[in-house]
Amino acid sequence: MDRQEAERLYESGKTPTVEKLLEYDKENMELKEKIARLESNSRSSSKPPSSDSIRDRKERKGTKKINGRKPGGQPGHTGKKRELVPVDQVKEVIPCYPCECTVCPHFTACRKHHVVEDPFRWQVTETLPITPEVTEYQVYTLCGRCGKVHRGVVPAEVGRSNFGPRLTALSAFFTGVLHLPRRALKDCFQTVFGVDLALGSTQNLLEHTSGALQPIDQQLKDALPRQAVVNADESGWYRRWVWIFVATGFIYFHIAKSRGSEVLKQVLGEVYKGILGVDRWGAYTKYHKGLLQICWEHLKRDIRGIGDIGKKGGAREARAFARRMENLRKKLMAMWYRFKDGKLKRQQLIEQTEPIRQRIVKCLGDHRDSSERMVRSFARRLWKLSPHLFTFIFHEGVEPTNNSSERGIRPAVIWRKICFGNRSDEGAVMTARLLTVTRTCWLQKRNALEFLVEAITAYRTSSPAPSLLS
Repeated sequence: MDRQEAERLYESGKTPTVEKLLEYDKENMELKEKIARLESNSRSSSKPPSSDSIRDRKERKGTKKINGRKPGGQPGHTGKKRELVPVDQVKEVIPCYPCECTVCPHFTACRKHHVVEDPFRWQVTETLPITPEVTEYQVYTLCGRCGKVHRGVVPAEVGRSNFGPRLTALSAFFTGVLHLPRRALKDCFQTVFGVDLALGSTQNLLEHTSGALQPIDQQLKDALPRQAVVNADESGWYRRWVWIFVATGFIYFHIAKSRGSEVLKQVLGEVYKGILGVDRWGAYTKYHKGLLQICWEHLKRDIRGIGDIGKKGGAREARAFARRMENLRKKLMAMWYRFKDGKLKRQQLIEQTEPIRQRIVKCLGDHRDSSERMVRSFARRLWKLSPHLFTFIFHEGVEPTNNSSERGIRPAVIWRKICFGNRSDEGAVMTARLLTVTRTCWLQKRNALEFLVEAITAYRTSSPAPSLLS
């Protein structure tokens, strides 16, 4: 608007001028909200820290509180150090005696008989050069007096591959846990183990491992709908989505081309009867009609984001709403941590959090008709989900956050940044199976490599597959 247009608007009278000013004010608020959303970072949204701009990182670094503490372990912290291996497990013990004494001429002859204290122990750990062990099976053809020719056969358990179960398991471990690409895997075997592998062979070994893990993966998938509590999350997988489902004793991964609720039906069944811990992604609320636990860590970031928008845009109601919700959230979490520390029983937790829960719901209800769009949208949606905000207060085994699935999916995200997803559906299935088995072994504190060896051996001998269900 130039000066002439402004003068014409002024001369048109009070009513059109006020209407135009209100219109401009509304556009201004919308633009400020848009700018704040574009400037939002991992502190005030669900974005990962890696998506923050350099300016955001510098600002966050500049706002860190200086407490005067030196880096590293603080006074009172229980340190960790490498423990000595028991002497009976050491391969060789080499005694180190003093060589000479300037006072006693008989020191060399009698030094072993004058030990005044226990020796200082210093251990050195070393690995020996790895040499591949090759076993050759020579198949003979025999002819008896009857004239018939009989040919021997290679044992079934070794005839399915030119590589043994441990070498096959190592290729799966390096891929699924250490996220080595195929060429790096090839170089690793050649340099470290002295085994020449073609690129095609590395892929064949992984596909073979995928077949061995199929019954284990299926067993966990069948057990998932029967779990009382499951935490779920999803992340991008380059033209696909990787889903994670964390139960009490295992983790299940699924890679699909969709991020919709039909994936939940494939994995959890048409109806899941347990409690689902999730963020506010619409696929979960559309699918699950039972109890949910909405993640309070996500809500914390959303509330903080609304507060930041209020500060940048001058929206007083947004600042007031964020301040009120954050205070109530802190009080609720304080009660929860007292319960986790054993200072409150379940019934006490329910009774003492009731006023806080009522005030949270009231706060959401009060702001459903807010004049500020972002506050209004957040309050309305969360008010509808209010029955699912406090499930963790009443039910055993339910956490207020979705951190278990957030942490569990992180290795998959790292792998995605290295491998850039899968080209085929079979590759996606193999990736999901490797993630399921290796991450479940991590959760159960089991040796993932040894479990893979056991699974591949059972597959080759047509024996029952090992189980990850306790």
